[in-house]
Amino acid sequence: MSDISGINIQGSSNVSGIAGGSSIANLGTISGSVSIAINQLPDSPEPDKPGIKELLSQLQDAITQSSHLPEEDKAEALEQVKALAEAGQNPQESTKQKTAKTAITMLKGLFSGLPTVATLVESANKLLPAIAKLFGLS
Repeated sequence: MSDISGINIQGSSNVSGIAGGSSIANLGTISGSVSIAINQLPDSPEPDKPGIKELLSQLQDAITQSSHLPEEDKAEALEQVKALAEAGQNPQESTKQKTAKTAITMLKGLFSGLPTVATLVESANKLLPAIAKLFGLS
């Protein structure tokens, strides 16, 4: 009889891509949690100038509406927007700035393979530098 007590099996609830259609349902869940995180941010102090909340909302919309980004990449991009929203609660804290820098780098990487005419690329080229500036990264 063999001893299998050392085997550790861990489950995961992330099954996107395994069963057809589950990634789209997962995308809706992710988008909802991103919206909640963004809505917890304060409104821009200057009404004529977008703040972190407004910029992240625009970025979320651009990602979800993109026809060039595959569903899996949309989910990853939305996770990075959520990380930015959570970091935006205290944007001057050094650990939050590092989180923001990592998220922005990840987003740039996800968008780099898209055609330059893609609306998402145009939006990202405007929004990501503005978001970085709010974290004091530029």
